[in-house]
Amino acid sequence: MGSQEYIQALNAQFTYLFAYARKINEIDTAAALFGEFRGMQDAGWNTVATAHEVFEELRTLGTKGELLSRAELRQVLSLYAQLAEAGGVYEGLLNTMQVAQLKGYNLWPFQELVRVRQAPRAVIGPNANAMFRRLAEVATEIGMIGLARLLEGAFRDDIRNAMAHADYILVPDGLRLRRRNGGQPMLVSNAELTAALQIALSFFELLQAFQQEIAESFRPARTIVGRFSENPPMPCTIELTDDGRFSISTRAPGAQVDAAYERQRRINDRLGGQLVAAYVGPGTEASPVLLEEISETGFEVLTVGFESAEQLADLTAEVDEHELWDQEPNRRNADNAVLMATPFGFRRISNGAEFQAWLPAVEEIEVR
Repeated sequence: MGSQEYIQALNAQFTYLFAYARKINEIDTAAALFGEFRGMQDAGWNTVATAHEVFEELRTLGTKGELLSRAELRQVLSLYAQLAEAGGVYEGLLNTMQVAQLKGYNLWPFQELVRVRQAPRAVIGPNANAMFRRLAEVATEIGMIGLARLLEGAFRDDIRNAMAHADYILVPDGLRLRRRNGGQPMLVSNAELTAALQIALSFFELLQAFQQEIAESFRPARTIVGRFSENPPMPCTIELTDDGRFSISTRAPGAQVDAAYERQRRINDRLGGQLVAAYVGPGTEASPVLLEEISETGFEVLTVGFESAEQLADLTAEVDEHELWDQEPNRRNADNAVLMATPFGFRRISNGAEFQAWLPAVEEIEVR
C-alpha cells in the first residue's frame, strides 16, 4: 500500500473508531486522550512530551527540501525508531479500542506485555513490535480488521530493529539491513525509506489530530452521565481549560443514570464487544455478499444466530420498546434485510451501500 493510500485509509478507520468509542463511553474515550497518566506527578516526567518533540524534529528534517547529509539521515532513522517506541502515546489508542470491549480505562494498558527479570532484577517494557502487535490484535477483536492491517504497517519492524541494534549500513541507494545474527540481508531503497517515513509521520499526526479534536469538544466543560473506568455510572464533568489543563471530575454521591445512558447500555450489551453485529433467526444467515461488502469497509461482522424465531422477535421488541433504532426500519423490506447494530443503534441493512451510508462521515484530508 502506498503512503497516500495508507493515509486516506487510516483517516477513515480513525473516524470510525473514535466516533463509535465516543458513543459507547465518552468518558473513558476522553480519559484515553492523554497517555501515560499515572496520577499526581511533577511537570517534565511524561514521555509523551518527548514523543511530540521527536515528531517535530523528524518532520523538520523530513521536509528540509534538500538532500540530507549522512549524519542527518542517520538522525532521521534514529528518530523514526524512537517514534515507533513511544508507548506513552500508543497506550491511549489501546484504551480507546478497549472501550468497544466495555473494558474500563486502564492506567497501564500494556502491563500484560511487561516482563520482570529476576536476576539481575529489571522491569522490561514491551518494544514497538509487541505494542503494535497488541494494538492490531485488539483492533481485530473488536472487528476493525481494516484498522488492524494499518496498525501492522504503521512502522516497519525491519528498519526499527536495524536502528535499535546498529545492524545496518547507509549507502547512497538506501539502507542495507545486514542481519548479522541471521536472516537474509536486504536493501531498503531510498523510495521505500521515504514512504515509511511518510506513513509514520502521518500515523502519529492523524492520531494526535483526532485526539485533539475530541479534547476541544470539552471546551467549555460538559457533564456526561456514564462510567469512568470501573466506577459506577454517575455524572462526570469533563473540561479542557484555556491553559491546556484537562480534567474529569464528579460531585455525585453515588451511582446515577439517565435515559441516554440506559439506552446506550442496552445497545452496548447487544454488540458483544465488537462494533458491528448482525442478528439472524434459525436456519438463516447474513448474505455472504453483504458480509463481503462490509468487509471491504474494514469491518468484520459479529453474527449472532438465535436458536428460535421467538428470540429474534424478543430482540426486535426490545429495540422497539426502548427506541434503540438508529433509523426507523422500512417494514415492507424487513424480510429482505438483516437486523444489524453499531454503537449508534439498530438498522435493517439490505446491501453494502446501505451499510456504507450508515458509517460515520469521513472528512477528506489533503495529503501533502
